[in-house]
Amino acid sequence: MRIHRGTATFLLSLGVAGAATGQPATEITVATWNIAWFGDGIRDGVLRGNQRGGRFLRREADFARLREVVTRLMDHGVEVVGLQEVENAAAVRRIFPENDWDLFLSTRETDPEWSQRTAIVVRRAAGWRVERHPDVIEWSPQGRDRHGVDLTLTRREERVRVLTVHFQSGCQGEPLRSAKPQCGFLRMQFAVLKGWLFERMAEGVPTVVAGDWNRFLSRPGDEAAAGLPGGALVLPPPGSAPACWGGFFDHYVDHIVAFAPRGRVSPRTAFEEVLYGAPSAARDRLSDHCPLVATLGFEARR
Repeated sequence: MRIHRGTATFLLSLGVAGAATGQPATEITVATWNIAWFGDGIRDGVLRGNQRGGRFLRREADFARLREVVTRLMDHGVEVVGLQEVENAAAVRRIFPENDWDLFLSTRETDPEWSQRTAIVVRRAAGWRVERHPDVIEWSPQGRDRHGVDLTLTRREERVRVLTVHFQSGCQGEPLRSAKPQCGFLRMQFAVLKGWLFERMAEGVPTVVAGDWNRFLSRPGDEAAAGLPGGALVLPPPGSAPACWGGFFDHYVDHIVAFAPRGRVSPRTAFEEVLYGAPSAARDRLSDHCPLVATLGFEARR
């Protein structure tokens, strides 16, 4: 298992007047991971997508590799993981054991062939008290698109809101006002997210949105990234290139984006990409996405 560490570590002011205290009000290590059609083992062969009609069903050796990834996430201090493309709770528990992780699964109803849900797992040893909010479904007009799982985490004086998302695919780099239907849908989803973020900023709650954005937010000049409110800290840093599967993607579509409405946020360590360390032939049985990890510090104003 290899770890790819980003080289950029920087401090981004969020445009709030006044100096910070220098002591983080909140520090949290977050990961995001699209596990690619991750099934419960009962009817995996019917899932469309990564398994391709049963031709790439995972073997026990693949689950062992995925459990190794979870162990490495724990070794790197990950406290919260936003997950995408999981079928149900039983699927998640195949690699995130209940003794170590609390699970908060999307309420999305799916048909048997399209069982893609989002979820958040919170490491029990991290000591966070979790309040679950209703899933964010406003970007799902018919209720069938992927919901956002929304939590508030509290630990002593620390408080942070965490949302995981999996947005519409097919408009990774085109203008959001392109004629492509996927771009129109993604534009609507970003508008809903911005409204949700403005509510968090009004509350003054440090916020992290982690997930598969299906958008090249780290590509310099991306209009979706530029349109995020509050001077967002976007990780991976702008201009970064994925190392996952030897650069299978030209740009990142998975991102961890942080907001500090009443202070500033900085990465406490270098951004990390966790690589599988497996031959490329295993990609379709593991995932075409590698987990991303960031440790964030939120500092309040004096």
